[in-house]
Amino acid sequence: MSVEEYNEDLIYSKVWTAKAGEFYDISHYDEILNDTQYGFTEDGEILFCLIKGAVKEENRQKYADIIRSCCKTKTKNRGASAGECDLRYFPRQATELCNKHGKPYTDNKPRYSVYYKDATGKIVNRCQSNQVRSGVAGYFDKVAGLPCRKVGWSNRNPLKHEALIELATEIQTNHEKYCNQSYLYHRKKAEECQQNLLFKDTIYSTMTLNYDFRTATHIDKGDLKNGLSTLTIFEDIPNNYEGFYLGLPEYKIAFNVRDGDTLIFNAHEYHANTEFNVLSDKLKMDDLSGNHFAGRMSVVCYLRDKLNLCESQN
Repeated sequence: MSVEEYNEDLIYSKVWTAKAGEFYDISHYDEILNDTQYGFTEDGEILFCLIKGAVKEENRQKYADIIRSCCKTKTKNRGASAGECDLRYFPRQATELCNKHGKPYTDNKPRYSVYYKDATGKIVNRCQSNQVRSGVAGYFDKVAGLPCRKVGWSNRNPLKHEALIELATEIQTNHEKYCNQSYLYHRKKAEECQQNLLFKDTIYSTMTLNYDFRTATHIDKGDLKNGLSTLTIFEDIPNNYEGFYLGLPEYKIAFNVRDGDTLIFNAHEYHANTEFNVLSDKLKMDDLSGNHFAGRMSVVCYLRDKLNLCESQN
């Protein structure tokens, strides 16, 4: 499939209004896409490109072994993408969710980042969201009071970080082939950045790495404005789950992105995952969910929007 093959049958319109923090099951979607395919907005902009078998089969296990530890990292700063705050998904010492003054919420409004009290009544000093398994590799621009930098996991795992350059390069090859105009835009923007803040010779600076993280509706923040992000999937055990589609709920379309597939899409649109079923007990139990792991590792590879403002790596 190439750019020249675009036609009106591939134009998608918004038919629903979503908001952050919502979960949508498979039943919400009118169409589940299973094959390599493009989609465009009514303005003619690329909405998505699903590429089946994008990553070479012989490389998939290698990449999965590299990213697994980072994917499984527990984090509590994913905001609305982790869903409405629920005490069950907070650290074990949490006994009550509250505001920064220690007062419980009584207005029944959904919240995606809160404080909590422990058994002694102490209030944590930072807002938190539900715990999920998600980590970051690569580089960040100046954010949250921290300077432009290589992120902690990459600093602690220099060999694994270097090995991810090969993955970034393979993802880039498909980006260039299937979404060339987007690739050229990213290339131009990447060349404005300090080259030591990129995965070497690629258009990407950062990877968000997730393990069995069913996201609620959210819009990605910090990635290149007017750019496209990439989502690539690796599986610990082949075909160990069903469902777990990535959906664009406002368009009522979802994508069956499986081992080695890449979805290039506009992450500035609301997106989320559907429910999923684990098909075996071959993987360990996840203490966050109480269920056996499905083994789905997702790689969101992108360019940070403000990386060009960094003067040097710290």
